[in-house]
Amino acid sequence: MAFKIQLKAYKDTASTPHVVYEARNLQNFDYSTNIPVVTFGLPEFYTEGAILTKAEGNTGKVVFSWVIKDETTNPFTVMDTWDVILPDGVGADEFYPDSVAWSGTNIQSDSSDYPNGSKYTSRRLFTTATDSTTYETYDVKTADGQMVALSEYFEKKGFTSTERHRFVLLDETANKFIFNLEGLMTRLSFQKAGTEPVTWNVTVEFQIGDVVDSGE
Repeated sequence: MAFKIQLKAYKDTASTPHVVYEARNLQNFDYSTNIPVVTFGLPEFYTEGAILTKAEGNTGKVVFSWVIKDETTNPFTVMDTWDVILPDGVGADEFYPDSVAWSGTNIQSDSSDYPNGSKYTSRRLFTTATDSTTYETYDVKTADGQMVALSEYFEKKGFTSTERHRFVLLDETANKFIFNLEGLMTRLSFQKAGTEPVTWNVTVEFQIGDVVDSGE
C-alpha cells in the first residue's frame, strides 16, 4: 500500500491551487477530533450519574511531521509566481514595510542551475545581507530550497486575504482519498540537527474547517 501526502494552497475558494507540494519521508501522523463536553457531577451520586452537556461544535486537527532532504525530482508539482498569487501584483511594501518591488520568477525553467522547473524566488530573502534590491533564488530540489519555499508559500497574509489550504492523504494503491480536507495551517516548524546538517525536520499543524475572511 502506497500513500501520498500533498499540501495545497489556494488564493480563494474558486481558484485552482497555486502551490502543490508532496511531503515525502513521513515520520509521524496524528489526526484528532475535539468534542467539547461540559460535565456536571451530581452530589450524592457516583460517576455514572454525572450530567454531560454538549453546547459547542467539534473541531479537528491534523499534525504530522516529515524529513526534508535533497531530492532527485521536484516535490512541488505546482509553483506559481508571487505576481500571480497576489491579486494586485507585487509592488513596494507588498510583503513587509519598506520592501522593494519583487522582480523574481518561479518559472518552470530547464536551465542547468534549476533543472526540471525547480527554481523558486524568495519573497523575503535578499541575495546578500547588504543587498536590498534583489531577491534570492533557490533550487527546491534541495532541502534548504524546500524549507524556504514552504515557509513562505503557506503563511496566510492576514484576515482580509482569501488564502486557504488543503491537506490530502491519498491511498495511491486503491486510488482513494483517506483525507481531503480544507482549512488552514496554524503552525509550521522547521528544525535542523547538528548530526544531520543536510536535512530539515518539519512539523505541520493543520486546522480543519471552512475558512471565512472579512470580505465574505
